[in-house]
Amino acid sequence: MPNTLLKDGTVISFDEATKSIKVLEKASILIKGDRIARISENANDIDLPADVEVVDVSGKIISPGFTNTHSHMWQTAYRSMAPNCTLTQYLVWISQMASAARSFTPDDIYISCLEGYLEAINSGVTTVVEHANQHWDESVFEPAYNAAVDGGARVWYCFGVNDQPHYSEATQYEGLARLQQRKDDSRGLVSLGIALDSILQMDKEKVEKTKALIKQMHLQAITLHVLGGPWFRGNASSSPTALSDHGFQDLDIPIIFSHGPFVTSTDRDALRKHNWNLAITPESELHYGHGHKTSKLVLDQASLGVDTNFTFSGDMLAQTRLFLQHTRGEQYATTLDAAKIPQNCPFDVEEAFLLVTRHGGLAVRTEDVGVLREGAKADIVVVDGESPNMLGWTNAVAALVLHANVGDIEHVLVDGEFRKRDRKLVLKKGDWGDISKRFASTARRIQEEHKAGRPNLEGEVMGMELGEVESISTRR
Repeated sequence: MPNTLLKDGTVISFDEATKSIKVLEKASILIKGDRIARISENANDIDLPADVEVVDVSGKIISPGFTNTHSHMWQTAYRSMAPNCTLTQYLVWISQMASAARSFTPDDIYISCLEGYLEAINSGVTTVVEHANQHWDESVFEPAYNAAVDGGARVWYCFGVNDQPHYSEATQYEGLARLQQRKDDSRGLVSLGIALDSILQMDKEKVEKTKALIKQMHLQAITLHVLGGPWFRGNASSSPTALSDHGFQDLDIPIIFSHGPFVTSTDRDALRKHNWNLAITPESELHYGHGHKTSKLVLDQASLGVDTNFTFSGDMLAQTRLFLQHTRGEQYATTLDAAKIPQNCPFDVEEAFLLVTRHGGLAVRTEDVGVLREGAKADIVVVDGESPNMLGWTNAVAALVLHANVGDIEHVLVDGEFRKRDRKLVLKKGDWGDISKRFASTARRIQEEHKAGRPNLEGEVMGMELGEVESISTRR
């Protein structure tokens, strides 16, 4: 494996003693294989291997790779098709439950997922928790996993086991067992887990059988959606409280709950007690109307994700910025509603940055992901500090969260290997010209078939009462 020295950049390191960010204004990082071997503010103090490649990163910001703890990569081919779509419209129109999903061939699934992972890497995302809910047919099971392996990111691949008329739950578990036997991911970048939205339909006996299977198969993570409040009549079967009551903490593996706009105080207690995580997807929850009622009250056990990345960019810096400012706005509004003027800023930019770096690693209980420190995984992003929108920065964290964009990301390393270099993707497999043509063809066909199908819904959907939302317009 390669040895690399990133020399003389501004390094956003993590101090384990204080559990906080420590910015080193001129420092170098020695990468040996897949790990950070040394970080020093004096490059001359580092003993360099004979075969080391020295990369000058002066004037640049060196960041941990960004994390995305909730995504559905198979949907990437829908890109830009649903700009004005509510969550209930999405569910009945183009989600995994809708007939539109059945239009995806195995190759469509592969290329759509692969493009999603490549978009992530291009924007500096090195770790993804994939809620792989393409469970309607056996033919699309393995292609989605193949894309996770070929994409080059670090992925917790959580397949959504859900019994189907022509694709039984037993067959799905057999497929997961088959993936565990494969040897094509020798680097161990893809970890197998399970997505458990099906818990909504389980009785106590089925829950116990499922827990036993998860333990028997040594699955590495669990993820599932949770909403609460008015959603699905407040169904709490997938809540942290419910999983705690079922004893899922005894499995001692990461559990990531997605969204949680109405997590209760007992839910928040369960997240903290069992070291479980809430993946907040800021733009998705604003776009579809999930709400953000209480999720901000448990940021100590939270991380950030994208969700349906066809609806908006997979750029996690953009998600972080949006969440930071939206949360600040909500906090300010409380003071303003009391006819008072805000006297302090309620949400620190460094804490927002931690949500998309270290907290993503903690979500999967991996303390050597999402941080730059000696011994950590070499998942690293190098950002141009001299572009027109970055020039003049003095605060490295603020520069990334508030000013940087995808165009500023020069290099991305995953497990010590370049996956983006000099602003160009370094593909693990395939040719970008071929990949882009195949993806564009799939996206055009899928969208042409289903773009006119967005439903106008009234009354009740899936047992939920719909309410009209007052529209806003630029027209008089």
